[in-house]
Amino acid sequence: MKKTDEELVYRTSRISYLHNYIIVALVLVVLYIIYPMLNIFGNLLHLALFFGVLAIAAGFAEEPEWHILFTKYVITNNEVVKLHGILNKKKMVIPYQSVADVRFEKSVLGRILNYGTVYVRGFKEGGDIELKSVSNPEEVHNIIQNKINLLRETTIKGLRK
Repeated sequence: MKKTDEELVYRTSRISYLHNYIIVALVLVVLYIIYPMLNIFGNLLHLALFFGVLAIAAGFAEEPEWHILFTKYVITNNEVVKLHGILNKKKMVIPYQSVADVRFEKSVLGRILNYGTVYVRGFKEGGDIELKSVSNPEEVHNIIQNKINLLRETTIKGLRK
């Protein structure tokens, strides 16, 4: 999380991809164990199998890094924003006036390591933002809920005058 004057910036927590890193470690251990049994440079099938499995392990290791690098969640005083993409940038915005519901979920591992997903549901169909695997989801939920409550209170006070 990075704070500026009027916005909070969140990214996906690296710890939420712990299972990916465990899979990569297991694959590397298995490759290390079976490497002496393979005739990599003498058999084209063994070479393809070895580097194919290595490529899959690299994919599991890189997935979290790409998601963390190219997805950003911004909470401002007026809206929740999700920015995503490498070449094609996608921006999804839900103003607080359009928020129907805010909730968060934590898995068992998320409860232990303090990460979870915050869901911001808008009134329009398809107007939902999922802040995937952010650290301290209760804090993020409370910040968004407090900003919505503040907006509604000022709107009600303005209508009464």
